[in-house]
Amino acid sequence: MSYTADQIEEIVKNILTDMLENVLTKEKLDEKYLEFRTKNRMFYETILTGGFDPVIFNEMMKSKRKLESGVDQYSVDTKFGQFMADKYIAPALKKADQK
Repeated sequence: MSYTADQIEEIVKNILTDMLENVLTKEKLDEKYLEFRTKNRMFYETILTGGFDPVIFNEMMKSKRKLESGVDQYSVDTKFGQFMADKYIAPALKKADQK
């Protein structure tokens, strides 16, 4: 099963809520979100370890929705790649130029 952007957003919201409210232990989270964890292990672990960035997540979900609406993969990947480059590479280059 492939998740839609809406489903992913709902699951992530629930995971974050469960974590922030200390409702569930990691073991209980793993059990509750077994299918999502199994199919999206790296993403799931990123959320649990505090590496979740809501800005990047929102951009990923916009890209996912474009794919769901039929936009070609290359265009979506290119646009998301440019977003990530602007977020991480451009500031690093600017900082290097200032040295």
